[in-house]
Amino acid sequence: MRSLPSYGSWALVTGASSGIGTAFTRALAASGVNVVLTARREDRLRALASELAPRVETRVIALDLGLEGAPLRLADAVADLEVGILVNNAGFGMAGRFEQASYERLLEMVRLNCTTVTALSRLLLPAMRARGRGAMIVLASAAGYQPIAYGAAYGATKAFDLMLAEALWAENRGSGVDVLAVSPGPVDTEFQAVAGESPHAGAKPEEVVRVAFAALGRKPSVVVGSANKLRAWSVRLGPRALVARIAATVMRANVPAEALR
Repeated sequence: MRSLPSYGSWALVTGASSGIGTAFTRALAASGVNVVLTARREDRLRALASELAPRVETRVIALDLGLEGAPLRLADAVADLEVGILVNNAGFGMAGRFEQASYERLLEMVRLNCTTVTALSRLLLPAMRARGRGAMIVLASAAGYQPIAYGAAYGATKAFDLMLAEALWAENRGSGVDVLAVSPGPVDTEFQAVAGESPHAGAKPEEVVRVAFAALGRKPSVVVGSANKLRAWSVRLGPRALVARIAATVMRANVPAEALR
């Protein structure tokens, strides 16, 4: 694995206030990289920054990245820093019947999961290429490898993230900038509650981070967990209708009954 400080002296982690974002932030700080922490919940960000302060410099930027113009404001707020690592982690999911989803919440998810990832990558990549070094990590999902009934829009956003990151990996080969899509399955975070899914066991956030850093600079994408890797591989071979039906059956078992009516 390439030394993380070799990408640059600062990292920017979106969604740093909980779960995978917090785990990425702690791991980066442990490696000696200064960290910009951004999310909506300023109290959590400041508590995490205080925890890291003895080891590295931090900058807290409380911001709702789902709002129009937020990526530009964030890029302006870090323009004075050499951001060598971008972790596009902020995002959320929605489970249930598509036509019953809140219209506003649905579009907010698409903006945060897709538009914000695209915008921040576009805004920070030029400086990385100019320096000849940098890394961009995009949190995709095992859900992005197949159609996900009862999580249709979420799965589609993660397929977008996966394709974007893999394409940017190819575009930036030889430039000194590494790009990676990370696709975990269920993770023990607040994600399931926010998405409206029934609680079920998942990987630890620290395992997602470990797998991501081990793959960075070696491949365009990585799936976290042996079972998830097998599923991601197998869905490419099966008939699409069968894959969609199986995914629907799995989702029905993990979504509260009231969300399926």
